[in-house]
Amino acid sequence: MKNYRIPPFRKGSRSRSVHSRARRGSILLLAGAAFFTLVALAGLSINIAYMELVRSEQRLAIDASAKAALVVLGQSQSSAQARQAARTIAALHRIGGKPVLLTDSNIQIGTSIGNPNGTYTFSQSNSNSSVVTNSVRIQSNLSQVQGGSVPLIILPSMMGLNSFVSEQSAVSTRIDMDVCLVVDRSGSMAWTLGSVPFTYPGNLAGKSPIQNYFQLPHPTLSRWASLTSSVGVFSNVLNEAPIKTRVALASYSSNFTFGIWTSVVASVDQKLTTNYTSLTQKLNTLATQPLIGNTNISAGLREGVNALTDPTLTRITSCKSIILLTDGIVTQGEDPVVLATTAREMNIRIHTIAFSAQADVALMQRVAQAGGGQCYVAPNAASLEAAFRTIAATLPNMLTE
Repeated sequence: MKNYRIPPFRKGSRSRSVHSRARRGSILLLAGAAFFTLVALAGLSINIAYMELVRSEQRLAIDASAKAALVVLGQSQSSAQARQAARTIAALHRIGGKPVLLTDSNIQIGTSIGNPNGTYTFSQSNSNSSVVTNSVRIQSNLSQVQGGSVPLIILPSMMGLNSFVSEQSAVSTRIDMDVCLVVDRSGSMAWTLGSVPFTYPGNLAGKSPIQNYFQLPHPTLSRWASLTSSVGVFSNVLNEAPIKTRVALASYSSNFTFGIWTSVVASVDQKLTTNYTSLTQKLNTLATQPLIGNTNISAGLREGVNALTDPTLTRITSCKSIILLTDGIVTQGEDPVVLATTAREMNIRIHTIAFSAQADVALMQRVAQAGGGQCYVAPNAASLEAAFRTIAATLPNMLTE
């Protein structure tokens, strides 16, 4: 018969086993809670990102609708057609994958008035209103999408809601523009576009600068010819716009007399007009006399301001801009930066073009900065045309809210 040895009882072993199982259970509970917390946080982050995406889609849709409605309003002068354009463009956009369905109550036709601080205030027109109608406001919340709402995509019940709200508005305003081209007609505008001063094109090439100085600028190869061609491009772009910009022309050089030849320091050659062909006609007329004199940029700027503030033509509703071109450096007159600062205080914006290799780019940049505009550097004919094309294309409608 075998003897079985009974192991001695160890006090506390059963208790430790129970505590161990309890700890494992607590760890599992904590791990489970942490997991669900991470899932909830991930869901919340995804939902927040999705809501921002939806708001961006909403912004794109109402901006496009407001712009489209304003263009049609300007072309047709019909509020009904403008509203239809807004609805059509909105329906082409998707918010949360759903088309946007605007109603007439979401589309308001009215007036935006500029404030001294640069902002605009919109007010809806009524049937008896005598003010100029120049704005369209689109108001949107997510009830305008197909189905009436945009649902959340991750754990909506955990967040306590199945969809969310986003209210936005966009105002597009028809801005009347008055622009004055202020161009350099000093003697260097008859030169070639090369980097060597006093170099003349065509049949004047190689001759004495003194002989060439009092000759007419070459009709196709001179800097003046490039300017005339680029102003033609500028005019063509403006002609294609639904809202007609009024444009004036001023030119400058210096007071200069030699024998039978004379020039005045600056002049307004064309008052504000929407007949853009008159601009190139005036430039061609100026080229029937030799381009002579030095460079008094500030005198040209002053005439540009005069053209835009002519009391017989000025409009209180118009935004005013000067496009200032020079192909050289200041040789006389006051600092044009000072005058540009004064013009900006009069709500006249100044864009500058530094044309040719001899142009003072640094000065033109300072003038543009003081005048609140852009400086374009155009060393050749192609870049000059591109500068005028860009400026013309950026003049029309703007979103004001």
